[in-house]
Amino acid sequence: MIWWLKAKGAPADAAATLAVYVMAIVVREQAIPVPAVVGPSGQLLVTQMLAVLPVVLLLHGIDRGDTIAEEVALRHTGRRNLALCCAFALLTLLLAAIVQILWDRPEALSLARNCIGLLGAALIVRAALGAGIAAICVAALPLACAAAGRRPGGSPQPWAWPIQEPTSGLGAAEATILFIIGCAVVLWKNRPLLNPLARTT
Repeated sequence: MIWWLKAKGAPADAAATLAVYVMAIVVREQAIPVPAVVGPSGQLLVTQMLAVLPVVLLLHGIDRGDTIAEEVALRHTGRRNLALCCAFALLTLLLAAIVQILWDRPEALSLARNCIGLLGAALIVRAALGAGIAAICVAALPLACAAAGRRPGGSPQPWAWPIQEPTSGLGAAEATILFIIGCAVVLWKNRPLLNPLARTT
C-alpha cells in the first residue's frame, strides 16, 4: 500500500496541499484582474485559483501507471482511487478548519470548497475525455467563472461556485455534488470513453 501511494504521488500531493494553505495565509485577499465576457470586469482571488495545483497533481497521480495492467491485478483500482480522493477532501477540510481557527482566514474555506469541487469536476471530465483534458478544464474553470460568472452588479452568478463567497452555502453544495458525482464515476469507470491526448505508439 505504501508503494502504491508513492506511485500515485500521494506524498507530493499532500505537500502541495499544505503549501497552498500556507500561501492562502500569506496572500490573503490578493486578487488578479480578469476581463469580463459578461457583466462588469472583476477579479479572481489568488486563493480561489490555488486549488488547481493540488487537484491537477492528484489527477496526474490517479492516472499514472498502466490502466489495463491495474485492471487485471488482484486489487480494485476504483476503490483505491476513491479512497485517495476522499482522503484528499478530508485533508483540505482539516487544513481549512485549522487555518480558520488559528488565523481567521475565510479564504481557506473557499480554497477547501474549490479543491473538492474542482476534483469532482476533474474526475467527471477524466471519465469522458482523459486526465489531460480534465487538467486543462480544471485550470480554466475558475478563470471562466470570473470572466463570465458575474451579474451586472458584480455579485457571482448562482452557477459560478468557484468565485462564490467563502461562506456561501450554495457554492459549498454545488462543489459537494460535483465531488459525489466524481467519486461515483471514478469508482465505476477507470478508463476514459475517449482520450484525444493519449499517446499512441
